[in-house]
Amino acid sequence: MDYDSDPTPFYLKGSRTGVLLLHGFTSTPQSVAHVGRALHEATGATLSVPLLAGHGKTPEALAQTGYRAWLASAESALARLRGDCDRIVVGGLSLGGTIALNLAIRFADQVDRVVTINGSTGLYRPDQVANLFCDQPDRFQRGIGSDICHPDRREICYDEIPFATMHERFVLTCATGAMLPRLTQPVLIFQSRTDHVVAPENGLRIMRDVGSAEVSLHWLERSFHVATLDHDRDLIVQKTAAFIDAKPCAV
Repeated sequence: MDYDSDPTPFYLKGSRTGVLLLHGFTSTPQSVAHVGRALHEATGATLSVPLLAGHGKTPEALAQTGYRAWLASAESALARLRGDCDRIVVGGLSLGGTIALNLAIRFADQVDRVVTINGSTGLYRPDQVANLFCDQPDRFQRGIGSDICHPDRREICYDEIPFATMHERFVLTCATGAMLPRLTQPVLIFQSRTDHVVAPENGLRIMRDVGSAEVSLHWLERSFHVATLDHDRDLIVQKTAAFIDAKPCAV
C-alpha cells in the first residue's frame, strides 16, 4: 500500500514499548506514515499515529480549535498507549515535535524518551510575529505545508490557515520553549539545515536548553521542513529505531 497518500490515523499493536508519533500543523498522519510504519517494522513497538483536532477536514474546522484541543488529542493517544505499554517514546514533526516536547515535560512520569523532527520552540522570523498584530487581518492566510526537497512527494495539508490559529500555535510553541529546562528524559533531535517553515536554530535551542543529560542532535542535509516525506526519512527511521531500542543509561 502507498502510505504516502493515506491521511488516515492508525494504531499498530506490538510490544510493550509504545511509540506516539504526531503530525504537524495543518497536516495529517500521511506526513509521518512511512516513518511510523517503518519504525513499527524495525522495532516491533506498538505505534500510535493520531489525528490532531481540527485537522484532516477543512480550514474552517481547524478554526474552531486551538492549542488546548491539539494537546487533548495527543494526551488521549498517550493515555491509550499507556494502557497497552510499559515504556513510551513520544515524537513528532514540526508542531507535532513541539507537542511531543510538551507532553514529555508535563507527563514526565509517563514519557520515557522524546524525538523531535524540526520542532518549533518559539523562534520565529520577525515578519512571522509581526503578522500576529495586524489590526484587520485576513480570516485565512496562505498555507505553509509541503516544504519538501524531494521532487515526487507532497504533503496532504490545508492550503490556507485560519488566522486565529496562528496565535494559538504561537502560544504553544513559545510556552513549550520556555519549559525546556524541565525536560529530563533522553532527547533525539532532527533538524533540517534548510527549513522554510521552522528556523533551524530551534534544534540548537532544544539541545542547549533541555535539562536532560542525554541529548543528541542530527542535522538533516538533504531535506526541507517535512523531513518525514523527504530524502532523509529512512535515516530518521534508522536513528530513531536505535534510540527506541537503546537501554537506559546507568546512573
